[in-house]
Amino acid sequence: MGNSSSNDSTSSARTSPNESTVPVPGVVRFVGFGDAGQATGAGPAAQTAVGNAMAQICKERGCDFALEFGDNFYLSGVTSTTDSQWNGKFENPYANLNIPVFATLGNHDNSQGPGEGSDNSRGDVQVAYHTASENVNKKWNMPSRYYKFTAPISSGNANGFNINTPKGYVLPTQPIEPIVEFFSLDSSPLTAIGLPTNDAATYNYLTYGPVMLDWYNTGLKNSKAPWKIAFAHHPYVSNGLHGNAGEYDGTGAVTTVFGPLNSAIKQLPLPINTVIAPTQTGEPWLDFHNNSSCKAGVDFYMFGHDHDIEWLKPQSKCGSKTNFILSGAGEQPRAFGDANRNPTYFQKDNVLAFWWFEFKKDTMSGAAYEVSFPTGGDGSQFTVKKLFEQTMARTGNRTTQSTTQ
Repeated sequence: MGNSSSNDSTSSARTSPNESTVPVPGVVRFVGFGDAGQATGAGPAAQTAVGNAMAQICKERGCDFALEFGDNFYLSGVTSTTDSQWNGKFENPYANLNIPVFATLGNHDNSQGPGEGSDNSRGDVQVAYHTASENVNKKWNMPSRYYKFTAPISSGNANGFNINTPKGYVLPTQPIEPIVEFFSLDSSPLTAIGLPTNDAATYNYLTYGPVMLDWYNTGLKNSKAPWKIAFAHHPYVSNGLHGNAGEYDGTGAVTTVFGPLNSAIKQLPLPINTVIAPTQTGEPWLDFHNNSSCKAGVDFYMFGHDHDIEWLKPQSKCGSKTNFILSGAGEQPRAFGDANRNPTYFQKDNVLAFWWFEFKKDTMSGAAYEVSFPTGGDGSQFTVKKLFEQTMARTGNRTTQSTTQ
């Protein structure tokens, strides 16, 4: 286990919108947060406090953009680009965070009920919002269910889509040599508790997964960026409540008992209708990474799903190179499932929190921040405290240096 907490820096403020910002060559800075779509009654205030705290840290340390790691809208996603949740659970809470937000989909974004992940058409609405006229603030970015982009970002980089930028954000028009290439992956069809409903033929994991895998592996092979980061909603490893892929929510026994059934199911024509969804253990997601991220030695895999904050050490089963970042405490924090399940550099539960990162060609830094706000407050007043910071070198055998006090 890593370090627990520190009192490195504490500040309290009422925020105002960020000043104009522009990506610059040589450095990439961003915040990462997830599971922020107001699952509880305290959600609006908690989400707003985290949004304001991220805006403050971005003003102090610099941010080019943010990554949102899924479960963007509890409990069952959005149903249209005019859904009132766009304002209540995204535009308003992050009004002061004046940077592009690159989002990925979670199980709650693809559900008819409370998170079963069986209705991917609802996730498609979030893709549609990328180009919708309702996206007036031009902050939301999700050009497709899975996509990639390079940073420092510019309109001249060949990302295959137009990057939305909020007012006051200056996007360079000339291509900038990439430092990081980001791959947003769609984990929900490979992890759903319930089988696909009206979109079974399109999103069945047996057909959807291999197509995304080919796209991802091709992108990794062709990437010219020194650093490669994948992000999605579901963990590969996690000490949180849901746990490791292949054994989500203690479902390892399901894999053992239904292993022969799973093999038989793979031989059946689509659509498949069974009581047990072969994806509920997360085994297809585990296989996906074992055949992509782990083989390619992706530098970081970042995700949400568990509502705590962790920096997990590389895993021998994943090539011993990839670091794992969990940031799922954007609105409703909770306790670990098993704090000793996997080794970490740092972890903390039961706090609102987010990560800030800085990447240069050969080095990176990551800092965890805790957020609190007054009881009964609306999130406009808050306290943000740095819990942990670590630097890491890219070249040769990686060495880490904790700067936590």
